[in-house]
Amino acid sequence: MGQDLPPAIVFNCHYNGLSIIQELGTHGVPCIAMDCDRSIGTFSRYARYVRSPDPANDQSGFVDFLHDFCAGLPQRPVLFPTNDEWAVAVSQSSGRLRSVARPCVADWPAVQAVIEKDRFYELGRSRGYPTPRTWDVTELAELAPGNYPLVAKPRFRRNASDTDWTLSQKEMERLRLTVLRTEDELSRFLSAERAHVSDLVFQEFVPGASDSMYTIGVYADRDHVIRGIFTGKKVRGYPADIGDCIVGEVRGMPEELERTTATIVRELGLAGILEFEYKYHSDAARFVLIEVNPRSWSWIGITPACGVSLPLIAYGDLAARPANTESRPSASLRDGEVRYYKVLPDFINCTVRYRRSFPSWRRTPFTWVRELLGVRRVVVAEVNARDYPVAVVAVLAQVKELARDLVASIRHARRRRSSAVQRSAS
Repeated sequence: MGQDLPPAIVFNCHYNGLSIIQELGTHGVPCIAMDCDRSIGTFSRYARYVRSPDPANDQSGFVDFLHDFCAGLPQRPVLFPTNDEWAVAVSQSSGRLRSVARPCVADWPAVQAVIEKDRFYELGRSRGYPTPRTWDVTELAELAPGNYPLVAKPRFRRNASDTDWTLSQKEMERLRLTVLRTEDELSRFLSAERAHVSDLVFQEFVPGASDSMYTIGVYADRDHVIRGIFTGKKVRGYPADIGDCIVGEVRGMPEELERTTATIVRELGLAGILEFEYKYHSDAARFVLIEVNPRSWSWIGITPACGVSLPLIAYGDLAARPANTESRPSASLRDGEVRYYKVLPDFINCTVRYRRSFPSWRRTPFTWVRELLGVRRVVVAEVNARDYPVAVVAVLAQVKELARDLVASIRHARRRRSSAVQRSAS
């Protein structure tokens, strides 16, 4: 792109932040990995780690720190939030931050419209977006039998705050998606979770595992015009039903959904990198818009391999540096020809974890390797752009996770044996 480029500051440097750092770094953009802990992206050789306050419980401290940090740089940096609390904090303070930085996120009214799920679903209902049918808690008593099953989920899972809401966040993660199949189940749930009901939304159940989830990822400029678009789907997530993407692939989607996406961007005033998550309702043969994430998503690292580098397009637009990349994947690119893999967890999931939880995704080591080698192009999250320090950290992290799983399995087996002995003695 040239010399003397404005730096990019990437917040929350897990795999989505890591992908942005690696893509920009390989094109000569100086990157700063700003996070409140040493997530994997902070070990990238393409970035300098800077520790910051956590916006989830010190939003004011984070914004003050960020403003002063940017003010001390020779050029205004481009800001890439990659998780909700960071996007909220930057968006709510975008007016102040624009004097010293270039935020890759929409202004707060637009972000609020999509990050608060009850607000977004009400907008969807009133404007005819393909969002799921949703009920307020006061309407639940009037539900007809045909409305079951339904799901309960948080209004938002993560948010910026000046108070410690760690416990509430854990509760929202626990209640991430609860399926309620009968009136009795709903009644018991409302009684058991009465302390959290005001933080939940209730909506129609859309059947399907994580491989029913499709993504339309875009970059929209400050005029709310889409400059780059990617379409794909999850292949496997963990947990299998509602888990984050472990394997994703390029996949075409109906033009009608692309037009709907552009309409929502324009009508709500959205900007920056955005993810529109659609779920295919197999029983009704239709796509349902589950949510809009006002920031990058976990497997954005697939987009450069498809010829439409959303991080580079975003940076080029905000830094006024033209990006040498297409606005959408090539028409000659077939479905599934490019895949994004978190290789280590996917291998373990397919050979061990799915065996009990989701047998249809179980693979032997041989069949897993054969499937991997059968893909035309694979983007490996842990080993990319010759970023070897990241690979070492990823392996060590996976070993620690396996050790925790093993300890948990041993404890579970001991509890089962102890219960069996007690039943036998009685």
